[in-house]
Amino acid sequence: MSDITDVKSAVDKALQRASRCDADETSENYEVLENLIEDIETHARESFQSKMDVASLLPKLKNARPLLPAELKTLELLIVGDAEYFLKYETDLNDWKREAKRILTEIASVSSVDLDVDGLLHLRALCREARRVLPDLVFYFDQKERASRFEAATKGQIDAVGCRALTEMVEKMIESEKM
Repeated sequence: MSDITDVKSAVDKALQRASRCDADETSENYEVLENLIEDIETHARESFQSKMDVASLLPKLKNARPLLPAELKTLELLIVGDAEYFLKYETDLNDWKREAKRILTEIASVSSVDLDVDGLLHLRALCREARRVLPDLVFYFDQKERASRFEAATKGQIDAVGCRALTEMVEKMIESEKM
C-alpha cells in the first residue's frame, strides 16, 4: 500500500530521469523514464484507493441495499474516476484526430501510385506513425464509453445482478490494495 510520500518519491525519481533524458537522448533513458511513470501511476492508484472508504460499501452492495449519494460518488470514483479525470484533463484529442487524418491522407496518396521500394518503405513509415497515434484515440474513446456506461448503469436503482458485479469489483480492489 502506498502513501503520498511514495507518490512524491516516485515523481522525484521520474523528474530526475527526465532531466537525464534531456541531456542524453537514448532509448534506454526514455525506457527507464517510462517505467518510472508507471511507478507513479501505481503509487497514485494505491494511495487513492487507501483514501477511499471502500469497505463500508461492501455490506450495502452485498445486500443490494440502496447507496447514499456520497456512497454512490465513492463507487463512481473507484470504478470510473480514472476515466473521468483522464477525459477532464486530456487536451490532445483534436491533435490526435488531426494527426490521424493527416497520416491516412498521406497513406492514400502514397498508395495511389506505383509502390516501388521507396514507396513501400514510406508506406511502412506512415503505418508506424498511425500505430503511434491511433492507440491514444482508442484509449480516449474507451474511457469515454466506460464512464458513460457507468453513468447509465447507476442512473436508477442498482439491481441485484449489478450489486453482485460491483461487489466483485470492489473486493478485487481491496484485495489488490493488500498486495
